[in-house]
Amino acid sequence: MRHKYQISLISDSTGETLDRIFLALKSQFSNFDCEKKEYVFTRTERQIDKIIEENAKKKNSIILYTIVETKLAKYISHKCDQKQIPCFSIL
Repeated sequence: MRHKYQISLISDSTGETLDRIFLALKSQFSNFDCEKKEYVFTRTERQIDKIIEENAKKKNSIILYTIVETKLAKYISHKCDQKQIPCFSIL
């Protein structure tokens, strides 16, 4: 049985770089079934909290992010660890 993944792309800017990288990653897997949701101009912990809570309710959720600010990037990683959501920094 194939799993459908819920991919969230979180960027602190327009999200173009992250979108391009995701397309390149996705092209490496012929049977990768997913739904993608993009969150752009994400710059506060409050925004991150809302996104993570939304993802915690989904099955097979994965978060990819490009956040330049170190403190906010660490915050995302910590919150995802707490909720057991796989997340990966693309920078």
